Amino acid sequence: MLQNSKGAQSVHRTVSLLRTVAKYNKQGVNLSKIARDTGLHTATAHRILAALVLEGFITYDSVSKLYHLGIDLYHIGMEAHHFSICERYHSVIEKIAEKTEDTVFLLIRSGNDVLCLDLVEGKFPIRTMTIEIGARRPLGIGVGSLALIAFLSKEEFETVLSDNQDRYPDYNGLSQKDIAKLAKKSQKEGFVVSKGLFHEGVTSVGVPIKDRHGKIVAAITVAAIDKRMDPSRRKEIAGLVSRISLQSS
Repeated sequence: MLQNSKGAQSVHRTVSLLRTVAKYNKQGVNLSKIARDTGLHTATAHRILAALVLEGFITYDSVSKLYHLGIDLYHIGMEAHHFSICERYHSVIEKIAEKTEDTVFLLIRSGNDVLCLDLVEGKFPIRTMTIEIGARRPLGIGVGSLALIAFLSKEEFETVLSDNQDRYPDYNGLSQKDIAKLAKKSQKEGFVVSKGLFHEGVTSVGVPIKDRHGKIVAAITVAAIDKRMDPSRRKEIAGLVSRISLQSS
């Protein structure tokens, strides 16, 4: 029982240290301030911090003597974020697939890439899957991918395109200019449409999904063979996706 109590105490101390480093993460924080804020003895704080540095959860700059959160902790946080988004919107894309009878994808931004988190096939699945769960593409490739960035500030949008310009030609020989042109049209309509640009014989509609604060957190794509996607149906699907996803915000 005593051993369990000591184990719990160690966990509480570790969590307290992580929260303190996170609090000052932007500017960094030194050992004495961490010890003072957590109420731990300096030697105890240093011992736990050293272990966290070894595990990659915290970084230490020997020059500035400041601690910051480590990359491994960010990876864990991103996995939790991905799970949360997936769990929240799975029923949404199921409902959209049921109503449209087409294939529906859930996508999020990951750096300068788009990541496919989930998909649901309708009664009219496309023969060749445009993107699989877990697959990545450069941001801008695919309608959902473009929907994630087309409605950002001009500066941020252009930065992404510039960063990815050397990757675009690998996808049907597309250029930065091609992506920018489609984005400009999409900004007027509020959603992205592609007829065979990214995948031959497939027409897709991509809609940005926003949280209650208006921030884009994901995108939903509905894809079908060309003959099932005339202009009026594309607009209808974009509206349907927006309405259903809004109910989950």
